Amino acid sequence: MDAGTLVPRMRRLQIWLEPAVPSATWSRHRFDRPPYGLADVTVDVTSTSPAASFNRNRICLSGADGGLTLDGLVEMLKLFDSQRVNRSFVWLSPGPGIERVREWLARLAFVKVPWTRYPTLLHSGEVPPQEPSPLVVREVGSREIASAGSGLADVIMSGFAESVGREGFHHYMAFEGARPIAVAALAIFEDVGYLTHASTEETFRRRGAQSALIAHRVAQARALGCTHIVSQTLTMLADSFANLKRAGFREIYEQEVFERVRV
Repeated sequence: MDAGTLVPRMRRLQIWLEPAVPSATWSRHRFDRPPYGLADVTVDVTSTSPAASFNRNRICLSGADGGLTLDGLVEMLKLFDSQRVNRSFVWLSPGPGIERVREWLARLAFVKVPWTRYPTLLHSGEVPPQEPSPLVVREVGSREIASAGSGLADVIMSGFAESVGREGFHHYMAFEGARPIAVAALAIFEDVGYLTHASTEETFRRRGAQSALIAHRVAQARALGCTHIVSQTLTMLADSFANLKRAGFREIYEQEVFERVRV
């Protein structure tokens, strides 16, 4: 599968992953016509993180697909300006007219995030040999997640516990003996299995927990009928990126992330 085929699937997946109803602090806007193109916009006045992954103020685009124009981009930015949001991001996936969109962003004072890349990876279908592991990986439910909550309070990512019970979501833990040391989730949408919410207790990192969780979720996704298995990470998370590549994932495209900070 190439980027042109995967990008629209990932767009539908990301829409599905979002909460069904925005909270009181944020709003969501979706466009599918000129001059806005195919764009998804979220605005949250309480979201101020300098990290793009944790900041809800964003516009997601696939090049200029759908008829995006410079005027349309300016109009979408007014959604942030009207709420006095000073920091906003554009997540740019491959699509027609992407060079033109990059030029518009530069004119509008957006700067590409320089310290990391945001790759989207697809499993090749090949399963590399796995080293024997003393860890046990199994699917867990709300009771086990709640009981592990105090020990993994600083580990479990936002959205992991909240998605328990939601159709299409499967949650896993890696155990050393009886102790849970790492978590991860598998979300199934259409024919895509999406690996997400992976984190490990700091004192147990580099012991193969995430490699075991990746292998287990890939096998589960295949068993549940997924024809494509994808994941996303940051290249600055070197261990995560390396784990995925060792498990048979290959980068298909990069989401280019641009930031605008208004003083």
